[in-house]
Amino acid sequence: MALPMEFLKRSIKAIWIFPVLVLLAGPGQLKAQDNSPVDFEADSVTVNQQDDTMVATGNVTIIQNNETLRADEVIYNPSSETARAIGNVVITTLDGVTHYSDEMTLDENFTHAIARPLLTKLGDGTRFTADSGEYTQNKRTVFDRSIFSPCKCNYDEGESPIWDLRASRSIHDVESRTISHQNVTMRIFGLPVFYLPILAHPDQTVQRQSGFLAPDIAYSNDRGMTVTAPYYHVISPTSDVELQPTNFQFRGQGLKTLYRQRWDTSELDATIYTANIETFKKRREMVAATDTRFSTKLEDGWKMQMRLFRTSQDTFLRRYRYEAEQRLDSYIQAEKISDDRYYLVKASDIQGLRETDTPVKEPVILPYIYYEKISDGPYANQTIRRELSALQLDNDEGHDMVRWTGLLGTRYQHKANGHILTATGDLLGSYHDIHANNSGDGALNELGQAQIIVTGEWQYPIGVTYGSEEKASAILSPKVKLTAIEGSDRTAHIPNRDAADFRLDEANMFLANRFQGRDFILPGSHLAAGLSGVTEHPLLGDVSGFIGLSYRTTGTSPTSITSDSREAYSDYVTSLAVYTPFNLTLSWSGRADRKTFELNESRTNAIYSTAGTLLELSHTQIAKSYFVGGIEDREEATINFTQNLGGGLSVTAEQVWNLSDGQSKKDQSILSLGWAGGFQDCVGLSLEYKRDPYADRDIKKVSELQLRLSFKYLGSISK
Repeated sequence: MALPMEFLKRSIKAIWIFPVLVLLAGPGQLKAQDNSPVDFEADSVTVNQQDDTMVATGNVTIIQNNETLRADEVIYNPSSETARAIGNVVITTLDGVTHYSDEMTLDENFTHAIARPLLTKLGDGTRFTADSGEYTQNKRTVFDRSIFSPCKCNYDEGESPIWDLRASRSIHDVESRTISHQNVTMRIFGLPVFYLPILAHPDQTVQRQSGFLAPDIAYSNDRGMTVTAPYYHVISPTSDVELQPTNFQFRGQGLKTLYRQRWDTSELDATIYTANIETFKKRREMVAATDTRFSTKLEDGWKMQMRLFRTSQDTFLRRYRYEAEQRLDSYIQAEKISDDRYYLVKASDIQGLRETDTPVKEPVILPYIYYEKISDGPYANQTIRRELSALQLDNDEGHDMVRWTGLLGTRYQHKANGHILTATGDLLGSYHDIHANNSGDGALNELGQAQIIVTGEWQYPIGVTYGSEEKASAILSPKVKLTAIEGSDRTAHIPNRDAADFRLDEANMFLANRFQGRDFILPGSHLAAGLSGVTEHPLLGDVSGFIGLSYRTTGTSPTSITSDSREAYSDYVTSLAVYTPFNLTLSWSGRADRKTFELNESRTNAIYSTAGTLLELSHTQIAKSYFVGGIEDREEATINFTQNLGGGLSVTAEQVWNLSDGQSKKDQSILSLGWAGGFQDCVGLSLEYKRDPYADRDIKKVSELQLRLSFKYLGSISK
């Protein structure tokens, strides 16, 4: 149906927005055949009276289903129901994909197009170019003689991508969100690297999709060429599995299986290792291991966690680079926290993988039960604490025992004129049933003990300002605490399993039972005093520090904790931390001999950090007198350096030195160069050197060099 010429003349040099099919079928038809509205806009519209061909020119815009077609000119033929878009043709889809062409032929109500040539940009900047292409709305785009690259570079200025894929045909399937290539060649810096008859990978909208992942290739003089070809499979929206079969050229084959499952309140992550490989026992041995974790939220506020971490053979996980752990901890625990109560039930088992580990050095806790309740007392500012626990411990370096403990305690605090007075009193009772004893007098006994623990504490925070304009402020807080423990002394007969690594520091100096746990409780009394301070200075920054000293007023020295019998006075316990405004953080803590000021322990840390640089230095030193059976001082230093070189490049170096007994021996060394994304954000590169002097049975000292390349959408290849 032709429109009157008077109407067409009025539309010249004007902008019209109306359904395009009105021009074709008359004013009564306002929608396309798929029942979706079509909006049309152009500078000029003319109709050929002989064949009813419509020609729209100048800033032509057609919008349907939130997808937009723009062109310099559109010619519509109603007899064939096709249209030609000519000049600067652009189709923009709802999901952010943009198609560019010099000319397109459209049919099926503008939902299907054939373009020559075709340039397509995905939402993240990924780019297709093709000699020709075919686009079907919301379904797929087919590219003939295509070039694909996710690299972000300035094509208009002649810049080339770092890598691309060139194929006889590429297909972007919108429904399956998959990009596939046929007869594809990968080029890096313009040079062909490899050829594949077919290659498929997800597009930028996909987070999970089944298929083969990039292979991993490495070489070792122990294992030979190692090739891993992973396969990932999506089972459901809440579960998936990954299979990682590996062939060790000299040593056999292995399979690592990773399974994940999610529910509303539960999570399952299971890793299973199976292999037929060489071990220190056999040339080929069937081995297996599992690391399975499960957590869930139960009714009434309970949370449960479980981990099963076991192996059938001691060294294969570490030797074949599956896991680096030397102790595998399996456990199951249930925990509940409320406003005034805490519950814990736990059972655990440890498997040791070192050559020196034996069954008597693999502790089993079955079970550990703990309950605590805190409530308000009859007086203001008073709280009452009740505690019950039960423990069965086996195979802990030759110790087997059962322990029950109960505690009833109270705490009262009073504040007056800035002074804070705190008093506590605890009644503690415990019962030990010792089945095996590898310490003390070696006796197998049933032992009960009871103690009364009383403390009194005074603290007085003082705030001050100083400086010419009083721009700096500080808070000084002196603190004194007296603790008295009366009751039975069973430390010579009960194996000390929960306080064996005690070292006096700022954290436990003011605790009632500074040795922690319930196995080592030493009657007597001690007085602890300290001064802490915090200041904000415009030049120095934020500074905090502490110095304290403890004096044993009655009782004996804890000789079963350390090998050195100490006098009544403790070391000076000190710490200092400075957060400067110059991107530098300094911290130091230590213990110095009260008479000679010789350091028996120190920990030093310095961190310099800017936008592109991170430098961390640390040093730790502990005197041998603080370890039972210690034969040398323990000293270690570490340096860690990371530098951002720009353009995605960074370098990282880490070195650990063993300085014990006056030596200077290198331990673990790591040096790596990384290129994250590169300046075009499409390729990653890392080159890492690692040296690990640890050796055990058939595990050799490691010095290895690893090169890893990762390509956007395609995964990684390493050697």
